[in-house]
Amino acid sequence: MSAELSVLIVNYNTWRECADALASLRRCPPTRPDGSPMPYEAIVVDNKSPQQPPELIARVRQELAAIAAEQQDPACGQLILHDDNAGYSKGVNLCFHKSRGRWILVSNPDLVFAPGLIGKLQRHLENDPRAGCVVPKGCWDTALEGRLPPNTLPTLTDLVWTTLGEFSRTISRWYGRRLAKSWLRVWAAERPLALPMMSGCLFLIERAFFQSIGLMDERYPLYYEDADLSVTIRKAGRTVTQVPDAQLVHLVNRSGLTDPETMMRRHDVSRRLYFRKWYGRLGTFALDVVQWLLTANWLRRLRRAPPHRPWQDLGRSADKPVLQLPRACDRFLLLMSLDCRFYLAGGLFGSGASWTPSDAVFANFTYSDYWYQAFDLTGGRFEPLGMWRFSSRRHLGVACEEVGSKAP
Repeated sequence: MSAELSVLIVNYNTWRECADALASLRRCPPTRPDGSPMPYEAIVVDNKSPQQPPELIARVRQELAAIAAEQQDPACGQLILHDDNAGYSKGVNLCFHKSRGRWILVSNPDLVFAPGLIGKLQRHLENDPRAGCVVPKGCWDTALEGRLPPNTLPTLTDLVWTTLGEFSRTISRWYGRRLAKSWLRVWAAERPLALPMMSGCLFLIERAFFQSIGLMDERYPLYYEDADLSVTIRKAGRTVTQVPDAQLVHLVNRSGLTDPETMMRRHDVSRRLYFRKWYGRLGTFALDVVQWLLTANWLRRLRRAPPHRPWQDLGRSADKPVLQLPRACDRFLLLMSLDCRFYLAGGLFGSGASWTPSDAVFANFTYSDYWYQAFDLTGGRFEPLGMWRFSSRRHLGVACEEVGSKAP
């Protein structure tokens, strides 16, 4: 029986996570509208990972072999060992050309498939002719407490505000608050919601439409390919739609953590390509001006180093942080970010006069400095309550022995 859905996964140094993702896919496979099993295939491409642990590669092969056996088709579980790290987009397209399904599910390796996730996405995409692709609500923990930040579509307007925020604390605070309000709308949505852009960690798209828009632009080495695809979909007259009852656990950037220098270098190349592609000479000129404004020595005294509001230091610890709010709240929103300007932040909801992470949330802390900002949502408010910094000395569940040591 031919596969109706193709799951495409690009791997880079995330063999363990990839094997776990495939195992969760086997536990929560796709179904047809009548509840019967939907034939599917899983295709993994490895982008020449520097880390090649034999025992973990064997686990990935075992999971793919199990899928092939369950589907009674050897082609339903494939591992492609690419001879070049040509980028995420090229990896996706390589998988696509090996696939057969009508429905294409593009997935990162560092996630967990939940029961009903694929079916809920597929039902909506099949029944909504306006939708070009569909995405789930994303969480970063298995308890579904921490909401992933909705991506902000890169635009010239966004570039202007973030740059002006480097010179004005007022603008930086205003823009961060504006972003937080837009995220709250996405996190609280109970109906399908059209988004400016997707998160490339997982999306479902129909094969024929994907082909009609040219697949993913392979010129992007890493990052901005999801922004590019979102713009392409919208210019084709379709929407990028969040399906609210489809929830995903994404463990976030496990690949990037293994090679941050390559990650940032490729990010900068992709950023320039994106602005040149969609804004032409004006886009590249704007990036050059921004780079000059942010690096010119004579402008240094005018730049306002963040953070841009008072904050409390919670110190360094391998234990859970405890945030004391200035008052008890019926409902509050806590933003959690690596950026003290909060231009990119996850969200958690709570009540009462304090907050500490659950075990599920804390298990995903890395050896990093985390910034928190709380808002009182009681009675429809959006009132700032305070800002905190916490230096985590725990990395993915492992305590670092020395405060000054590097994460494992």
